Amino acid sequence: MGYKKVLSSKFNMSLGFIPVIISILLCEVLTQDIAIYIGTVVGILFYFCSWRHKGVRIPQIILYSTTGILLLFSIISLFTTSYCPHFMVPFTLEISAVIPPLIIFLNRKRFLNYHAAQTGQCCKQLFAQSAEAAIVSTRVVLIISLLHLVTIFLFLLFSHPLGSTTQYILFNITPAVVFILTILFNQFGILYFNIIMQHTVFVPVVNKQGDVIGKVIASEAINKKSSYINPVIRIAVVTNGMLFLIPRPQCSTFEKMKADLLMEGYLLYNETLEEGANRILQQTLPTASLNDLHFSLKYHFENEVTNRLIYLFTLDLDDDSILCNKSFKGGKLWTFQQIEHNLDKNFFSYCFEYEYEHLKSIICTREKYKEF
Repeated sequence: MGYKKVLSSKFNMSLGFIPVIISILLCEVLTQDIAIYIGTVVGILFYFCSWRHKGVRIPQIILYSTTGILLLFSIISLFTTSYCPHFMVPFTLEISAVIPPLIIFLNRKRFLNYHAAQTGQCCKQLFAQSAEAAIVSTRVVLIISLLHLVTIFLFLLFSHPLGSTTQYILFNITPAVVFILTILFNQFGILYFNIIMQHTVFVPVVNKQGDVIGKVIASEAINKKSSYINPVIRIAVVTNGMLFLIPRPQCSTFEKMKADLLMEGYLLYNETLEEGANRILQQTLPTASLNDLHFSLKYHFENEVTNRLIYLFTLDLDDDSILCNKSFKGGKLWTFQQIEHNLDKNFFSYCFEYEYEHLKSIICTREKYKEF
């Protein structure tokens, strides 16, 4: 299976600082008003490109604020060009561009709640991710910008008056570096997140009919009860009219050590039911024939520790020698009479007791047809 990105670079909200980076860099070769005009135009073009993008639009929150700041400076420059010394323009742009992220960060809870309330159900998760990504970008830019301010303070404290080279680096070069580092750190964070997610197993979230409506990390589905439903595959091993049962593992989240079917596992995200059943069978009984695996029953099961949509399969074995496996400790073949003698005595798992009559009917029918 090839590498698949989980989080797009579009969620690097710090890319919205590109217009102000352009203005800062152009201040070195052009007049400050022209540099700001160009940065404003770039921001507006990016803004319209984001709106014209096909599909669900991801709000570029930092881009909007940065473009708004540059537009404000552009309007001011139409009336006066002496509002800021030329050598201080990059630093002024840095401080101005950081103010909106600071406001967002200080009001991050209200900001997240607002965006969650403004979105429709179909886009809710995407917009929530967008708002969270903006918060991450604001945190990064505030940290780097604060380091820049502390550096300036230390130089003014211990090296006053500043030399021309030091002043040029601190007030002309470093402002652009602050935003460039912010973009790089956020992009690295996205790359790292995608690498982690590449090795993360997901299981689908389904409704009671089995339609996939989302996904969740497998460890969350296994380790805690949730309001959503996850699909689980169970496989009953049948041989010579008997069922092979085994105590549930000690590490099970519920009904530990109760007698149950040999095979059980979650259906994985983007996996068909047939693929999931074949995978679980191959992991447990690799020599068994897939042709002997048959779907039998689907039902919803929920208790205080789990919420599942269970797909029950049966596996017919003519040769029970493959069940002589050291890893199947405590497992054995049960007759119907033995099973019925122990029903309703808290000996079997709840799921098995629910499935038993159905399995008995299927097995008896198949055994009867074998006689002909």
